[in-house]
Amino acid sequence: MWKYIFITIAFIYGISLSFPSHNFESSTGQNTQVIEGCVGDCSSCHSLYPYEAKEILGKKFDIKEIISIAVKRGYFEIIYKNSKGKEEKINLLFSKDKACKELILLDK
Repeated sequence: MWKYIFITIAFIYGISLSFPSHNFESSTGQNTQVIEGCVGDCSSCHSLYPYEAKEILGKKFDIKEIISIAVKRGYFEIIYKNSKGKEEKINLLFSKDKACKELILLDK
């Protein structure tokens, strides 16, 4: 009898670990989400608001106004106007700490 109870508990425990909910509570009481790998839709995990883009990129670039932000595969494509009124494009990686004017995709 105890053997069947032990096997049942072990089976339930094994199944519960096979399908994690990926939600963990941090020590501050806030829920943090951990997702392993890509789910296909980049915008489901990554976002960038115009004020945030201006704040991040304004440290190194002459940005007067953010015109558009497109979510691409691994980066944000940002179109902005500089102080001279000229439209320019810059790519900001999802980590938000690296930017470049031209991004070279190796699979094309």
